[in-house]
Amino acid sequence: METQNKLHCGIVAIVGRPNTGKSTLLNKILGEKLVIVSKVPQTTRNAIRGIFTDQRGQIVFIDTPGMHLPRHKLGSIMLKRIDEAIESSDLIIHLVDTNDPVGQEENMIVEKIKVVKVPIILGLNKIDLKAKFIDSYIKLWEQKRGKTVDEMVDGFILMPLSGLKGTNVDRLLEVIFAHLPLGPLLYPEDVVSDFPQRLAIAEFIREKIINLMRKEVPHSVAVYIEDIQPRQTNLIYIRAIILVERESQKAIVIGKDGQILKMVGQQARPEIEALLSKQVFLETRVKVKSDWQQDPFILKELGYI
Repeated sequence: METQNKLHCGIVAIVGRPNTGKSTLLNKILGEKLVIVSKVPQTTRNAIRGIFTDQRGQIVFIDTPGMHLPRHKLGSIMLKRIDEAIESSDLIIHLVDTNDPVGQEENMIVEKIKVVKVPIILGLNKIDLKAKFIDSYIKLWEQKRGKTVDEMVDGFILMPLSGLKGTNVDRLLEVIFAHLPLGPLLYPEDVVSDFPQRLAIAEFIREKIINLMRKEVPHSVAVYIEDIQPRQTNLIYIRAIILVERESQKAIVIGKDGQILKMVGQQARPEIEALLSKQVFLETRVKVKSDWQQDPFILKELGYI
């Protein structure tokens, strides 16, 4: 590691509308699973910090929730997390899905960040697919700033990417480091995230529910860890509470003869054990709370406040 005064260190916010591949890109950069990934839009609810460190310095990435039109208190909190990430960043990656047309959320994002004083990378993601809307996203930025990309030479960079395949990820890191200020490490070298352990465990469980249920209940589900207790030298007992909004959803999440809940536990347990480096006994319970997305106490328990 170079001396501290020669390191490039800073905070980078990854912003975009739901399902543009923000979490997939961050996991690829870090070389390990940090945030949940799903084909269901808007699965990231917290602003999650992933930390990349090498001999060049340190990048603290903030994976933000997808930009959306809020319908409840939780949605408003998620938008606040995006604003906080933008305000604290030394560089912003605006990640877009080049296979989807420009939408209302995309306009909201560009309006928020078009006048920021930090460098912006327009990450043209999913170029491993058809990527037929690349020109539309470039045109959006040109319209919002009133100048061509060639005229936006200072602090605006186009970067074709595939977070899934890893295309241009190394080049992305080079560009980020080149635009970050010199300064000391913000975290110790061996830290890859400051995301609380309980929230990480809850997110692993929530991901399995989302991927198993798909369109049925994902946005009505939350998970919090009620209890973590060591039982033996190498065994940890965890009790997780799965919240849903209606009795009918509870039945769906449990599944016939408890099969869905059993599959959730089977799929989540290996990832939790890898996180904790210990064997895990995982108990899951499903509870109905009709207004949990509006309840400040529950939102605080879930780590959103």
